Amino acid sequence: MKYLVVFAFLALAYADVKNVRQKFKDTTITALNDQITRELQASYFYQAYSQYFARADVSLPGFSKFFSEASKEERSHAEKLMEYINKRGGDVQMKEIKLQDVCDVVSKGLDSTTLTFTKTTSCICNFMTGDATALSGIDCDKSMRDSWFNGLLAMEDTLVLERYVNEELLKIHSGHDDDAHLSHVLEHDFLDEQVNAIKEIGDKISQLKRAGMGLGEYLFDQKL
Repeated sequence: MKYLVVFAFLALAYADVKNVRQKFKDTTITALNDQITRELQASYFYQAYSQYFARADVSLPGFSKFFSEASKEERSHAEKLMEYINKRGGDVQMKEIKLQDVCDVVSKGLDSTTLTFTKTTSCICNFMTGDATALSGIDCDKSMRDSWFNGLLAMEDTLVLERYVNEELLKIHSGHDDDAHLSHVLEHDFLDEQVNAIKEIGDKISQLKRAGMGLGEYLFDQKL
C-alpha cells in the first residue's frame, strides 16, 4: 500500500511538470545540463586559481580576489541555467566535477595552432591537481616554478577557458535555434557577457606582457 501511495504521488508530480513543459526538447535539456557542468567546472577552476595566488610563495592578493569573484560568477551562471530548466519543466541533472578535466580542456586550447600562448600546458591548473606527469615535463617543470610568469599564465588559461565556454554556448544557440525563448535567454544573459569577458581578459594579457614579471606583475596585481 505504501508503495502505491508513493507511486501515485510521483505520477501526480510528473503530471505537474508536464503541465509546465512546452516545446522544451529532451535534447535541449541534455545540452543545458552539459553546460551547467561546464559552468561549474569553470567555477571550480577559478576557485583553484584563487587559492594558488593566495599561497605564501605566490602572494598576489589582487589575482586571488579576481579569480574568487570569477568563481562566484561562473557558479551564478550554472544556477541561472538550473533555474531556467526548472522554469521550463525540465529535469536538472548534477554531474561529477573534476579539476583535471578542465586542466585537459585548457591545455588542449593552449596547444592550439591558431592562437599563440606562453606555454602549451596549463601549468597552474596541473599544479593544483598535483599531476606529476605534467609537472615533470619541460613546459611545466615544478622545480622551475619560480620562473613562471604566474599572472600571465593564469590570464592565458582564463582566455582559453572563456573561449571554450563561449563556443559551447554558441553551439547550443545554433543547435536549438527553433526554441525562441532559449535563444533570447542565451543572447541576453550569457553570450553578451562572454564576449565582454573575452575582450577584458585579452586586454589584461596585453597589459601583463607590457608590464613584465617582477615589479610589473606586482603593480598589475595592486590594480585588480
